[in-house]
Amino acid sequence: MENVTETTLLSPKGTFPAKVVKVIDDYKLVINRGEISGIREGQRMLVYNTSEEEIKDPQTGESLGYLDLVRGTGTITFVQEKISILQSDRTNNKGSRLLQLLLKEQETPSDLIGKFLKRAVGANSKNDKKPISELIDTELLNKLLIRELSETLPFENPQIGDSVRPI
Repeated sequence: MENVTETTLLSPKGTFPAKVVKVIDDYKLVINRGEISGIREGQRMLVYNTSEEEIKDPQTGESLGYLDLVRGTGTITFVQEKISILQSDRTNNKGSRLLQLLLKEQETPSDLIGKFLKRAVGANSKNDKKPISELIDTELLNKLLIRELSETLPFENPQIGDSVRPI
């Protein structure tokens, strides 16, 4: 298991929300905050746009505010003095769903993918009749499947002027 530590980074007052100042492509954005604002590589951010339409309670007429429309999440990958690059980090996690299906079905190695998997777990007849969940390190396989089968999703219609804040 990996050791993951989270570090809280304090940013100067007025740092957020930051703004998208350039759309490199649907996966990479430039924001108007950098090293002098306390931005560091690895920080996760939420990209959103606040709707222009005020939402009101239909019964009371009270203003409920404005809706934040989420464009996606990303990780800071490059920091300069006043700007940073934010790269999308949302994935579809196809690998995780595939592993769940495989374990649910309790397939034997020969049923699953034949000779290839038999080589991976040992080709003796004793292993051939066991469920795959007893033969493999499911946590390790899950990580491998997620990495190999998942794809990074783009930001949803990112625009210059969208807001950005830490998550």
